Amino acid sequence: MVHRSALRAYQQVQSESIAHGGGGAELVVLLFDGIVDSLSQASICMSEKQWLPSGRHIARAQTIIAGLRETLDFERGRPVSDDLLAFYNAISAQLVQIQIQRDTVGLARVTGHLRELRSAWATLVAGPVAPLPMGARVPVELRP
Repeated sequence: MVHRSALRAYQQVQSESIAHGGGGAELVVLLFDGIVDSLSQASICMSEKQWLPSGRHIARAQTIIAGLRETLDFERGRPVSDDLLAFYNAISAQLVQIQIQRDTVGLARVTGHLRELRSAWATLVAGPVAPLPMGARVPVELRP
């Protein structure tokens, strides 16, 4: 069930992006914008002790993350796709704990990690960048 809703959310954003002339990397930036916006709204709700709306915003972020996870290309994108999968899984697990513990500090930390990755995608959209050296890996360690 979650898989289908994640796919629908991703397809809706993809359709809107394509309709507006966006491509793959531009779409990823838009998806990260959606995640960061949802988590920012969740943070506001948490600070106001509005637990139900906060949970809805976190669930929306989780749905978008699931959509990103489903689009990883493991045939052509290794080792980056492996690193992104580990990152998405770590973020998802942390969001579950954050919601259970009502942890605004943890939510701010996770949102910061997501903003950093969003910034990297936006840089990619902005223009050509030097490729990673052969065998280089994207760091995915997330410290609590």
